[in-house]
Amino acid sequence: MLFKPWQLAAVISSAAIATSASSPIEQDFAPEDIISRDVCILGGGGSGTYAAIRLKDSNHSVVVVERNDYLGGHAETFYLDDEKQFINYGVEGVFNDDLSKEYLERLGVSWDSLALSTLIDKYVDFNTGKEVLPPSDLLTTVVGAALYRLAIQKYTTLDQGVYNLPDPVPEELLEPFSKFVEEHALQGVLRLVLMFAQNVGNILDAPLLYIIQNFGVPHINALLEGGYITPKNGIAELYDSAAKVLGNDVLFQTTAIETNRSDSGVSILVENHADGSRKLIKAKKLLITFPPLLESLKGFDLDTKETGLFEKWNWMSYHVAIVNNTGIPSGITVGNADPNNGPASLPHTPFQWELEYLGVPGYLASKIIANSSVTGDDAKNLVISDIKRMGAVGTFDVPADGPNIVQFGSHSPETLIVSTDNIRNGFYKNLYSLQGRHSTFYTGLTFCTDYSSVLWAYTNTVIEKMFS
Repeated sequence: MLFKPWQLAAVISSAAIATSASSPIEQDFAPEDIISRDVCILGGGGSGTYAAIRLKDSNHSVVVVERNDYLGGHAETFYLDDEKQFINYGVEGVFNDDLSKEYLERLGVSWDSLALSTLIDKYVDFNTGKEVLPPSDLLTTVVGAALYRLAIQKYTTLDQGVYNLPDPVPEELLEPFSKFVEEHALQGVLRLVLMFAQNVGNILDAPLLYIIQNFGVPHINALLEGGYITPKNGIAELYDSAAKVLGNDVLFQTTAIETNRSDSGVSILVENHADGSRKLIKAKKLLITFPPLLESLKGFDLDTKETGLFEKWNWMSYHVAIVNNTGIPSGITVGNADPNNGPASLPHTPFQWELEYLGVPGYLASKIIANSSVTGDDAKNLVISDIKRMGAVGTFDVPADGPNIVQFGSHSPETLIVSTDNIRNGFYKNLYSLQGRHSTFYTGLTFCTDYSSVLWAYTNTVIEKMFS
């Protein structure tokens, strides 16, 4: 990285900050391999990229450490050969609110309205491959969403998508969602809830808290009132634009391998995957945006409070795919329905949520949800075997050489959860108390619902706390 003379002097001065000589993070670095910034951001997904742009626009210097060779994380776009057609197979769009529109405008990205389709054209039991009848008692989207919002609206502290829990935590939030469904006669809403909260897995078994966090008041308001928007040239356009704005302030294909943190600043040793080169980052603040699992934090100087919290996580695996050569007629979305699992014929993990038509003839998108032990290869095999099963029983005319997975991605780890005992005993209060500890802050799906617009709003609050 090139520095002007005054910048270089600041870097050398920053590098001279004394730390433990016994740690490999304190090896000698050439000046060009030392990066001095106000904030180091670990993770260039939706939250990390947004934070970097916000901080840069507020005259704070930043560096983003991103393991991939692109920004955006779950915001993936598959462009066909001529690039005139594309499929957003991760994030499809964002809320049509002021924050989202201002962000897109800041990055010079124009947008279209996004009509979020809740229509399923055919229901198939993916376990047998046979077409089945639509689940009974399904309510329309508008009626179902309104009924569901009425049932959950008393939990106003969750309206921002953050785990802002009363003390004590209401027991209803810790009970299985199935009990809440029965008490509020929400059977006709279950397929709609699955559409937004499929990443939870078996939604009827999950605590109500995690259902609301993935499909709560902000999501319902967007669905019924504000609507959605999406970049005209694919969701990846937003992050390509952000990468241009950030320029050399992003270290791609790089991860943090060791940290030394204190109340006066942080040192982060990072390594490039491609060539093995290392750099030393010296920053006033550290912002972690990826899920803080212990296996993702090897080399970090965690204290006992941090370790005691991070070791409690359970999580889901979540994979996305685009398939063609399926034999499924163009324009058809196929929903996964298990008629032996009432109400609403919900699928059991591991499952494909649906084979979703997103506007490009011949291509369908899939999202695969399973427990944490399911690998990417397992997920691919599930996609292929489910569709072949449909062909074997004659539901669709699947070609002998099909289907083909033309694009695949992992969003794991997804849906980090803890036991109800941990929630009851103040886990989330203790988690949020980590903000600012050892000059370290957090944002991302672990601390807020995994929807871009809500995450950006939460990230704003973290930035405010960072410099308050």
